[in-house]
Amino acid sequence: MIESETDKAWEESKTSLTEAEAKQEKINKRMAKLRAKKKPPKMAGVHPSVLELPDDDTLSYANCKKWIVTQEGIAKAAGLIERSRNKDIPQKERDKAMRQRMGAQGYIRYIKRYISTGDWSALYYGEYEQHLMNWVVVAPAGKDINS
Repeated sequence: MIESETDKAWEESKTSLTEAEAKQEKINKRMAKLRAKKKPPKMAGVHPSVLELPDDDTLSYANCKKWIVTQEGIAKAAGLIERSRNKDIPQKERDKAMRQRMGAQGYIRYIKRYISTGDWSALYYGEYEQHLMNWVVVAPAGKDINS
């Protein structure tokens, strides 16, 4: 059998590929060890009362993060419609998309404020703001404490 230049090149590339795979495997093992040593995040910007809630609670940290992702998607989609150069989209639709974008951005601000302070200040809650918040009187107004 006659060996050609391409045969030699093929054999050389096969060995370099196996060397590269072995090197990558070594890197992957090292990174796995480093990840195992890594400590969990401190979450300094999250209020302790929010962190104490279990994940299945309605206003838990995990749910709020999921709501933020959903609302960011809504804001992005509405912003694309609002800024679209397509002449088929009437101005009414652009204005509706602008209001939807601004509403979603405002709701994101409410959620982030809740995460940092522990106080829900919005009238509605939920992934799409679909539930009315039940308010609780903590201290009645207008009554003198000392009397």
